[in-house]
Amino acid sequence: MTLSGLSQGIGERIIPLSFGHPDPEMLPTRELREATLRVLDGPRAGLALQYGAEQGTQSLIEVLVEKVRREHGLELTAAQLMIVAGSTHAVDMLARLYARPGGVVLVEMPTYMDTLHVLRDQQLELCSVPMDEDGLLPAALEEQIEQLYARGTFPSLLYSIPTFHNPTGRTLSQTRRLEVIELARRYNFWIVEDDVYRDLAFVETVPPSFAALTGGERVLSIGSFSKTLAPGLRLGWLVAPAQEIQRCMACGTTQMSGGANPLVAHMVAEYCKSGAWEPHIHLLRSRYQMRRDVALAALTSFMPAEITWTHPQGGFFIWLSLPEYIQAQEIRQLALQRGVALTAGEGFFVEAARGAHHLRLTYSCATPQEIETGLRILAQLLRELLH
Repeated sequence: MTLSGLSQGIGERIIPLSFGHPDPEMLPTRELREATLRVLDGPRAGLALQYGAEQGTQSLIEVLVEKVRREHGLELTAAQLMIVAGSTHAVDMLARLYARPGGVVLVEMPTYMDTLHVLRDQQLELCSVPMDEDGLLPAALEEQIEQLYARGTFPSLLYSIPTFHNPTGRTLSQTRRLEVIELARRYNFWIVEDDVYRDLAFVETVPPSFAALTGGERVLSIGSFSKTLAPGLRLGWLVAPAQEIQRCMACGTTQMSGGANPLVAHMVAEYCKSGAWEPHIHLLRSRYQMRRDVALAALTSFMPAEITWTHPQGGFFIWLSLPEYIQAQEIRQLALQRGVALTAGEGFFVEAARGAHHLRLTYSCATPQEIETGLRILAQLLRELLH
């Protein structure tokens, strides 16, 4: 089911608490149109419509280097950043370059379901590391690595969403980030940091990124315009040591593609240089925080005591845990019959059965009224099954 297909009968909209999409009404359509026209009517039109450099559009690289320097405190140069066609492109490219078929990649338990799909397509063995309310457990990570070493297997990558995690909404503490970094150095693996939700913070301070804490050492950090501008742009960026950026630029698909979406990259650079992006991000934070607050208040008011949930400090997601005798897939199907779309937890786990009693709720593309109504319906459904 697509977002556009969320309808039930004529004029009856299904409440969308499933998809991790931005609110369509908050997409900056007018500003992006104006930026596109300025590019196409200007002297760079021919350049924007041609094949681009493998590293990406230089004007956008300049914008992002300045942003990373300012916000992460990272002494970044242009040689340490490249433009990618969204975070999925980056994950796929890094998996191909840094892991071999049959090799091992470490992932959080749970983690983003589409990344699991990409890694499985690369014929990689996936090893899960548990987490708690403060994120990934470093002791469990080391134990998992030691078990792999004992059988002569050496993981090459740890894929992590440390900030406003998908699907749980949790944020990895700075103390644990430092412990994970120490393990990466000791056991010689790369941290693939999927940091696409960082800008959507509802608190004043967020733990520094892995890249900021290491100065970029042993970290391949991914950012994206999908959550803070528009997912249809299919545009993001990768921050890594300069030699690793060169490695990514030299791979086959990068050499053949003529740069990641040159026209879109020129347009986004023009938009960002107009000064519109930062105010837009501030607006998104305010709107999404309000919706998060509505969701948490509704959960507190309506949910049975047997249900627990996370309390995200940013991003799009809340993670519900159900009693072991209630199946998330059954709840998802029954909720859909009552007009509420949810995501069951199985797809977020390497071993699907571990997600059988979890639901992911998304508050990003439903209105506040829909969020409250949808969670009231869900709570009533759960009460019926519980009692």
